[in-house]
Amino acid sequence: MPRKPKMTEEERRAYSAKMRGELEAVMDRAYGAMVATEEFWTTVMRTAATLTDRGPVNSIAIAAQCPHATRVLSSGDWRKAGRFPVKGSTSIRMWTPIRRKSEDAQGATTAPADGGQHEAPSDAVEGWGWRVSGYKAGPVFDISQTDGDAYEPPATAPLAAEIIRDVLASQYRDWYHEDPEQAGGFDFSKEAPTTPSVSCCTATHGDASPRPTPPFPASTPPRSPRPPTVAALILGIAPGSVVMPPLAGIITQDKKPPVHESAVRAIETGRTIADAVTIAAERRRELAVTG
Repeated sequence: MPRKPKMTEEERRAYSAKMRGELEAVMDRAYGAMVATEEFWTTVMRTAATLTDRGPVNSIAIAAQCPHATRVLSSGDWRKAGRFPVKGSTSIRMWTPIRRKSEDAQGATTAPADGGQHEAPSDAVEGWGWRVSGYKAGPVFDISQTDGDAYEPPATAPLAAEIIRDVLASQYRDWYHEDPEQAGGFDFSKEAPTTPSVSCCTATHGDASPRPTPPFPASTPPRSPRPPTVAALILGIAPGSVVMPPLAGIITQDKKPPVHESAVRAIETGRTIADAVTIAAERRRELAVTG
């Protein structure tokens, strides 16, 4: 079978621009859907909780193209794992970094290649001697689109709901010097283990940007984007009701719609909550083992 002829530099640029334009259109439709339907907002939060190795913006892009994605890799990475995209599969497009050697990237910007309309994803890291000069629309595939060797995605041992509840309650007491049962109106002795875990999150953690201290942002305004939803899904406990974010009063200084900031904030904060709970629970485990 004859090889497909290589594209010229001009053809590559035209193809890259076409793919970037299509991904920009996907993002525009996704932002519109998040405002219009609570169902798609929930899908984005679920995708962000499942694909924790992808940045918030790419979580939105993937949710819009493959709502049930569970493990997303490039075709090259799938082949390294002994799998390959099934013939006829349509790739998922997401923002991937354009890396250049640092000596050739003097004065280059790390802004996204779309002129700032869509924030660059945070799942790209600059390597030693390389610099990110922009972003392009790169093809990836979900495991459901691949075939080949058996594949077990990286997994962590789930935490018991009681441990999560105790960690959240303890952190709340340490920081705010009051009982979360009184602050949130929940009776931990009567509620099911999964309920107070999420309730404690909802009562104590709002939609503000993550801060090093306290471990979780405080203040939950009515009808917040509910970052605890992402945290609950990551931790494997039943999330509370998901509410779309309010758009009134949210002002952005660029071309991104207000819902973009709400989604990024909810995802990042939810992941911060989950990480902090996991770290605290692991420390408790270590202390229990050592006595």
